[in-house]
Amino acid sequence: MNRKVVKVNKHVVEIPEQSPWDSGFSIFKRRIGELMQLSGNDDSAIDDDDLIPYYRMGESETFVLSALGCTGY
Repeated sequence: MNRKVVKVNKHVVEIPEQSPWDSGFSIFKRRIGELMQLSGNDDSAIDDDDLIPYYRMGESETFVLSALGCTGY
């Protein structure tokens, strides 16, 4: 993991560099994948490009699963 080093009040502070979607988006993606597996759907066909627009619009997990054509959740 890349780290950014910054001096603050004569102290060196290391800040891990993250992409804007690392924390929230990765949790969203993982949760969608878990729900798809629980409902018997194949989550391997879904990639980031499919999910990012839903994440950016703040859509619910239920809406996303429905929009992706998943059944049984």
